[in-house]
Amino acid sequence: MAGRGGTGPFAHGAEGWRVRLRARYGGEVLGAGVLLPRGHVLTCAHVALAAKDLTVDLVGLRGSPAVNARIIACVPAHGVDRGDVAVLKLATDPPPGAGAVLHRTALTWDRQVHALGYPNGKGLDIGVWARMTVAAWAGSEWLQMNRRSVGEQRVRAGFSGSGVADDATGHIIGIVVSEYTDDDAGLSWMLPVAAIEAHLPLISEWVQGDSGIDPLFTSAATGTRVAARVREVVDWLGRRQDGAAVLIIVGDELADLRQAVALSGVGGSPEPDLAMDVEGLTAEEVSRRIVDRAGLAVHGSSTERVQAGTPPMTIVVDGIDQADEPQALLDEVFRPMVTSGARLVFGFRQDDSASIAAARALARDAVTARLDGLAERVTALLRAEPAGNAGRLRISLTALRRAAAEDWALVAEQLPRFDRAVARAEDARTAARQDESTRSDLRGLLDAWQAKAGDGGLVEHIGTAAAYRKAHASLAAEPFDVAAAREAVRVYQDAVRQALARGEHG
Repeated sequence: MAGRGGTGPFAHGAEGWRVRLRARYGGEVLGAGVLLPRGHVLTCAHVALAAKDLTVDLVGLRGSPAVNARIIACVPAHGVDRGDVAVLKLATDPPPGAGAVLHRTALTWDRQVHALGYPNGKGLDIGVWARMTVAAWAGSEWLQMNRRSVGEQRVRAGFSGSGVADDATGHIIGIVVSEYTDDDAGLSWMLPVAAIEAHLPLISEWVQGDSGIDPLFTSAATGTRVAARVREVVDWLGRRQDGAAVLIIVGDELADLRQAVALSGVGGSPEPDLAMDVEGLTAEEVSRRIVDRAGLAVHGSSTERVQAGTPPMTIVVDGIDQADEPQALLDEVFRPMVTSGARLVFGFRQDDSASIAAARALARDAVTARLDGLAERVTALLRAEPAGNAGRLRISLTALRRAAAEDWALVAEQLPRFDRAVARAEDARTAARQDESTRSDLRGLLDAWQAKAGDGGLVEHIGTAAAYRKAHASLAAEPFDVAAAREAVRVYQDAVRQALARGEHG
């Protein structure tokens, strides 16, 4: 990516928009930031307010001197998940053309991103990279990010204000605002571009990308009373964790759909990734909006890019029967998206639209595909646990398949609950495997210390023998208590260590 942060090929580490913020007096590194056009810098409010006077190192522009800066707009964090953003103005403008473009994008699960921070100490203030995956909303504005693997660097103090860049496109989709200080957790949070823009409209001229919600929805009257159907749709839109699904809304209920979209995002409920009025649009035009909103790199046909796979997005489509190619939209655009895990709402303006039947067929196929996926997971559980809970899940799955043949729409509502039951069984299996691994490790540790005790002449030592028996029993106990076993082994280690130090023999 070039210094401007545009689309196309780019080299990680060569982004010209990366900057480091320091205290002007003393030189303490405060955090990071994003160079914007005409000498502006985007960073966190808590970084900008950390020193009375600020200096910005233009680390992405080699040969450029450090420049003093002042705050021109600042929104401190409020609550635990809102705000924390500021814009600075450099005392001297950087070279013409320098500065990044920010991108609004649908922040879908498991998007791979990276950031460069400047932790104080141990020479890391020259910059260290962290690679994350985007998880999900954590509150009303902040988005959780997970470190990709245990061995990698995590976001820490010195990363605040750093631009979060998408691995695939190089687009800046937000800034780092916070970290979770537990080294093992590897959690951090970002403030997305859309939220930054809402707090600081002055950056709008440097923002690109689809806002996601068409005026047809934003102008929908909400009123003081909300119908039950509207609340149902708001709830459906927010249940991203429920997996791929299709909701069909026809005729007069479209007013409820539009109001539901207008209400989404209020009170912490998530908005759909895209809410489109597709009247008169072709399949390619709709595909172009989807790939743009998803922040996907496109070379050639947008429809072909959608067919190649998209993140699991939530999309509302109003007026699908008024599109230029309703059938092509359903077959060539939305069917592949359901396969990729999308949640789609289709709004039909005419009760007798010819394409309603095709939409219902797609909704039914989505249910069948989810049942097939659940069957694979249940089969994997059965291999590990032929009886017990896995067997009960297989019986329930068989009943769901039979019910789907009669009423797939009813089964669609039941699938999330069954999915959660399967997930709980998978978690229990994983936990059991971890416990067995821990038990094996502790047994090895106990054996090693028993051998050490024997070498030291403590085989018949009363104190260590009693501690050994207790530790051995805790490792054989069912159910296995990991904490109790770990403590019992530790007590035995201490007993052996102390007896050896005193020169005792058994």
